Amino acid sequence: MNNVIESLISIDTDKMFVILLAIFFTIEQLLESGSAIKKNSVHLFHSVILQAGYIILNILIASLFVIVFDWVGGNKIGLLNQIELPYILKILIGIIAIDFVGYWAHRLNHKRHLFRRLHRVHHSDTKMDSSTSFRAHPFDVFLDNASVIAAGILFGLDINIIILRWILYMPLFVAHHSSFRFPTWVESFFGIIFVTPNFHKVHHHQDQQYTDSNYGNMFIVWDKIFGTFKVIPVDKIKYGLMEFEGAKKQKFLVFIDKSIYKY
Repeated sequence: MNNVIESLISIDTDKMFVILLAIFFTIEQLLESGSAIKKNSVHLFHSVILQAGYIILNILIASLFVIVFDWVGGNKIGLLNQIELPYILKILIGIIAIDFVGYWAHRLNHKRHLFRRLHRVHHSDTKMDSSTSFRAHPFDVFLDNASVIAAGILFGLDINIIILRWILYMPLFVAHHSSFRFPTWVESFFGIIFVTPNFHKVHHHQDQQYTDSNYGNMFIVWDKIFGTFKVIPVDKIKYGLMEFEGAKKQKFLVFIDKSIYKY
C-alpha cells in the first residue's frame, strides 16, 4: 500500500492536469460536429489564458503549502496529530475533511460579496466544457487553496495527503465541467455519495436557486445533509450568468475589466 501511495504522490500534477484536459477536450470534439471545433478552440484559449495569473501564484502557493505543513507536522498541530491511527485511515479522514471544509468555503464564495465577485468568473461560462476547469480568477483559486490549508491545520494533515487528495480529485474536477452527458446510471450509482458531473452542472445553472446548490467538490453528502442538494435534467440547464451572455462577454479581456466585479 505504501508503494502505491508513494507512486501516486510522485505524479507531476501539472502534467496530469494538461493530459486530462487534452483527453476530455478531444472526446468533446469527437462527440460534436466538425464545425464546432474552431469555436471550441477559441473558447479554450480564453479559458486557459485566465490561468496565467495562477501560474505565477502557483510558485507562492506551493512554497506556502510546504512551509505550513512542515509547521503542522513539526508542532503536532491538529486532530490527527493527537491520536494514533493507521496512515491509510488518516488519508481517508484527511480527504473527507478537506472536502467538508471545501463545501463550507464554497458556500461562503456564494454568500459573501467580496468572495462572490471573484468566484463569479468561474460561473461566467455560458458554454460548459472541460476548459471551464481553467476559468477562474487567480485570487479565487488562491482562496480555494486557503480552505485546503485551513483543513490541514484543523485536522493535522501532511503534505502527502494534500497531494494525494488533489490527484484523486483532479479527474473528477475536469469531468464535472465536460460538455458530454454521462449515463443516468452514473448518477444513480455514484451519486449516492459522490458529486457526479450532472450534479455539478446544476451548480452552473443561471437560475440563482440552482447556482446556490450542490456545493460539494468530491462528496455530495454535505449538500444532502445541509439542505443544498438540487436536481434538474442537464438539458434544462442554462449555463453562465446573465451579464456574461454574448460572445464579446466571453473573451479574456472582459475579466480584467474592473466593472464586472461590482455585482
